[in-house]
Amino acid sequence: MKIALFSHEQELRIGLIYNNSLIDVLGAYKEILIDKGYSREEAEDTIDTLMIFPENIAITWDILEEILKEIIDNIKISNRHTINIKEIKLLPPIIQPQKVMGIALNYADLANQLGKEIPENPIFFFKSPSALIGHEETIILPKVSNQVDYEAELVVIIKDIGKNVSPEEAEDLILGYTIGNDITARDIQYPGKQTLHSWSKSLDTFAPVGPWLVTKDEIMDPHSLFIKLWINGDLYQDSNTRNMVRKIPDIISEISKYVTLYPGDMIFTGTPSGTGFALKPPRFLREGDVVKIEIEKIGVLQNPVRAEH
Repeated sequence: MKIALFSHEQELRIGLIYNNSLIDVLGAYKEILIDKGYSREEAEDTIDTLMIFPENIAITWDILEEILKEIIDNIKISNRHTINIKEIKLLPPIIQPQKVMGIALNYADLANQLGKEIPENPIFFFKSPSALIGHEETIILPKVSNQVDYEAELVVIIKDIGKNVSPEEAEDLILGYTIGNDITARDIQYPGKQTLHSWSKSLDTFAPVGPWLVTKDEIMDPHSLFIKLWINGDLYQDSNTRNMVRKIPDIISEISKYVTLYPGDMIFTGTPSGTGFALKPPRFLREGDVVKIEIEKIGVLQNPVRAEH
């Protein structure tokens, strides 16, 4: 299933992408309940008591999953609640994760391009949740940096609490996947001899994600997906997730040794070759750019770029 979070008529709503249409989930479910004999008031009260959190759908995923199945089973009714995607604002599929994390240098092709060895131990970092933006929202080039870079990445979304899990157990923690752009200010990341991963990646708007969440059952092998990035129509990154050095279950397992994972947590899984700072000459983001990322089986995440004023 493809689940979107969106804003429509100044309300935060959950959407199901079905046959290229967006269905307003709770609106459709209310009508399904009425069709089953509930009064309008009873249907509204039932929805209110379900305690669904659109800000973090992973928290109440078990409830939401049952509702989504009902919507698909009653698709004739549900189709009355379709909304034109062009009339809404898509938001990050999780807008209140407890943590947003990432792993550095996790693609063999990027390591080769940089002439670097793969780190013996994984290098993890945090991105601030306040950096999250959605599809078609604007990436802001801050005044404090002149070297803002792009990084196309597959993002994993966690659905359950997990601590000290094995790679095999890690599979059960995955809710689904989305697309991410791990925007990084390179002149902040490498100011001297030290490396400031988290600080350089946490500026406002530096975590575009979306356009929606694709549940795990729709992507049987997340390590066999093409991943591409264009700027203004020019292709800069063109790779496949098979080039990941550390696979997703291993990444989740390793992270869980240090911190407890919670529903809605996001993990950026690394970027392939073609990032701006690795090119000669470097190609950093500029005002007026439009960055487009496509990952197979998920969709397209696109964001315009402008300078901070």
